[in-house]
Amino acid sequence: MEPPIKKAATSISSERDNIDKLTRENKTLKQKVDILEKENMLLKKSIYDLTVKYTAAAAAHQQKISPFMIDFEEPSQECEINLGNSTGKILRNNARENIREGRTFHQKSEFKGHGGGVSAIQFSPCGKMLASGSFDKTVRIWDAVSLQKEQACLKGHTLNVSDVCWSNDSRSVLSGAYDQTCKFWDVETSKYTHTYESEGFVQCVMFNPQDNNIFVSGSSRKVLAIIDIRKPESVLSFKDDGMINSLYVCRNGQNIITGDSLGYVKTWDIRTGSAFQSFPNEKTKKPVSHIAVSKSLDGEEPRHMAVNSYDNLIRIYDRGIEPPKIQPRLIHILKGYKNKGWPIRSSFFLGKDCMHLVEPLWVVNKMSKDKSLEESLLLATGSADPYATGELLQRLEGHTDFVYAVDFHPFEPILASCSADFTIKIWVPNARGKKKM
Repeated sequence: MEPPIKKAATSISSERDNIDKLTRENKTLKQKVDILEKENMLLKKSIYDLTVKYTAAAAAHQQKISPFMIDFEEPSQECEINLGNSTGKILRNNARENIREGRTFHQKSEFKGHGGGVSAIQFSPCGKMLASGSFDKTVRIWDAVSLQKEQACLKGHTLNVSDVCWSNDSRSVLSGAYDQTCKFWDVETSKYTHTYESEGFVQCVMFNPQDNNIFVSGSSRKVLAIIDIRKPESVLSFKDDGMINSLYVCRNGQNIITGDSLGYVKTWDIRTGSAFQSFPNEKTKKPVSHIAVSKSLDGEEPRHMAVNSYDNLIRIYDRGIEPPKIQPRLIHILKGYKNKGWPIRSSFFLGKDCMHLVEPLWVVNKMSKDKSLEESLLLATGSADPYATGELLQRLEGHTDFVYAVDFHPFEPILASCSADFTIKIWVPNARGKKKM
């Protein structure tokens, strides 16, 4: 029998070991909490409450601006604008009246069902469905043909959904969320077939256009990850200097464009794991909230790119005739929307009859009476006010809270918008030659 003194000493030693173990575990947990708190602080700093008034706005309309800057919120007298080597004049003192008189879209229908703000939407490539992601932790599929019903409610995430993306065949949906996971959903069964853990909050996701088995995600931990669902253990990951707020995978499947919290737009080559193009969001270097690339009707890499940022400006870039080899050229700066709180996103629509244009039909040209919507390059954006904005064409009124994102139908001039008011609205063109007030 073990002596009482020895037994007591053994018991004390065991208790000390347990205390030491608990102390180490507590220290480890504290370190993890500190990391998460730091990440949270950086996230809030870059995503929440980052709206900054454009201090030069008062002087902007008094001088020539290059590239072409349009501000339809601030009335002014007739002013000159400069684009390249050409100078033109526009009247902005009655801009809002002109917008009202030139209405082009009206609300067709509304989808209700989400129990929280709707943060992301995207039409399926076939044009028959619409996917949405929400703060209510769900992804929902809507009938985009009848515009009347919800087809499926996909449940699985444990925190708000930040982004959604369709596969090229319209059979699967990819979602990213703040539960630090990406989920791969089968639309037919309404179940997720794969789930992948991420380093940090998932900010953005997109399928590789060349292969529906490969997708890309960007996170708050500054990680750009490329995942092949056939080889989940072989994840390619690249480290950025800032949080990756938005991404776009080029049609060649080899290059990825990212926008980050430091205000940089970068083009990555996944074969080398490095960025071969990088340029700041002009002098402000405010965080980029979204990158939208125009549609392409000929299968080639689209030419135009819009960058939304937290300085309340949208910058339009011409990517040249061989993107992404050529450094994009800034051609327009647009004002009139607000970017604060949750990232605000935009979307292009490319009409079938403007593929031959060397320069885009933009703003002033789109006001021409001999151009229909089907012949135009349009850009719509959400806004941190209850409007979906179309520059100089129309301010779409109907939402009652922030409009987080918009998305144009893949081949029809139909626009979907989602909002913090829990709803999704569908906007369609008025009959040609008529106004709908």
